Amino acid sequence: MKKKHIIVGCLLVIGAIALGSSLAWWTWSTSSNEQTNVVVTVGGITINYEDGENITNNNLIPTSTKEKGISKNITVGSTGQVYLDLNMAVVTLDSGLKDASFKYEIYKGNDLVTGGNFLNSNVGDNIALLSGVEVTSSPTTYTLYIWIDGNMDNPNTMYNQDFEFKLNASATDEVPDNSRTSSEMLEYLGLTVNDGTPDFNQAATTDEGIYAEHDDYGTSYYFRGAVENNYVKFANKYWRIIRINGDGSIRLIYDGTSAHANGESSTDRRIGTSAFNSSYNDNAYVGYMYGQTGASSYNNTHANTNNSTIKTTVDNWYKTNIQDAGYSDKVADVIYCNDRSMKSGTGYGTNVTYYGAYQRIVDGNNPVLTCTNQNDRFTVDDTSKGNGALTYPVGLITIDEVEMAGANWATGSNYSYYLYTGNSYWTMSPSYFRDGYAYEWFVGGVGDVSYSSVDSSYGVRPVLSLKSDISVTGSGTENDPFLLSS
Repeated sequence: MKKKHIIVGCLLVIGAIALGSSLAWWTWSTSSNEQTNVVVTVGGITINYEDGENITNNNLIPTSTKEKGISKNITVGSTGQVYLDLNMAVVTLDSGLKDASFKYEIYKGNDLVTGGNFLNSNVGDNIALLSGVEVTSSPTTYTLYIWIDGNMDNPNTMYNQDFEFKLNASATDEVPDNSRTSSEMLEYLGLTVNDGTPDFNQAATTDEGIYAEHDDYGTSYYFRGAVENNYVKFANKYWRIIRINGDGSIRLIYDGTSAHANGESSTDRRIGTSAFNSSYNDNAYVGYMYGQTGASSYNNTHANTNNSTIKTTVDNWYKTNIQDAGYSDKVADVIYCNDRSMKSGTGYGTNVTYYGAYQRIVDGNNPVLTCTNQNDRFTVDDTSKGNGALTYPVGLITIDEVEMAGANWATGSNYSYYLYTGNSYWTMSPSYFRDGYAYEWFVGGVGDVSYSSVDSSYGVRPVLSLKSDISVTGSGTENDPFLLSS
């Protein structure tokens, strides 16, 4: 994560410490037996820790709500525009508390900022509570909760365990860049990548994990098989992570108004049905957007002038459910590929033409995450790598992404991988034009992949990407999905 601190706060400890910098200073008031409120000044930011900066308890018991655990108010203010990092250092943590049931969350009013559990925590870790938060002269109070969730498995094993945490802060007057690279996002989500490349000649029916592959931005990390740690709840909808894009953003596919298990057949996992294009009798109609029909050149045929039928459906859904609902500030402008590169043919009029994905999937089982032509890289504002033709930053999944996720053209059905829904739905990838019909790839009702005339009616599953600077809580499972925090 790119961030430069020019003012650094030290770990706050009880006792006398000599002032080491003219840019950071602090004061406190405590006794040897109990902490009172501690007031700290770090780089122009004043922090009031209710009951001190130490957090300790050797008799925390499981509870049904976080409010019955430990709560601490932290009030911050400043004399100018300053940005705060607030961390919680792990001083002591008994092994019995290294569990998903031992949780923390920090709130600004009623809004969750971040949270997590101590399952993978170790002594010496510094857990980020606030990162690059702007602090103004108007004081703001955050509330930190730490509790044992009695609603989870085996909380009774966690009685009478010791822990000690200590709050510490740093500040900067530079506007922070909280964006992450793809590898930093992988680490931030607590995910690990496999070595090597999977066997694309076989369908992935088990949880094969995460693999790396190059895309148009850098190294992307994609989920494969019956994975169970790629659930996201965003905009009051459920999604599955397809991959972390090479720029660190997170690519999601719509998965319903409730969480669905792998192998579950449900029409809730789509927003509806649509033709890809209502007309089919020209090469132009393989396009997510398209140009002139009856043209005598590839460029005129595949100019991004007219919206496809399915693009109109996706755009209307996005406007209502994402933009108008106030969620668009979390969505990244990245490439969605409608790969109209050609294996053979001319690509215009009614000439027989086979497109790039046909060669990759049918001839070679060789899916890729790059998009050959800039004209086919659909973006909104990005015209350096993309085409700038979209109205909204949303698209569809590609056949290459489906194969990487676990489908296989040759072996057919796959009821186990996370993209199976029990219903057919469109991808964004052209297949061919032949015998007067334009064909597009789709995912079949048994989890297979095939192609169909674009005027067929199949399911629609929007795909969008979350920005690389988002904050999330949760572990990504069906019952504990990744949740965006403010």
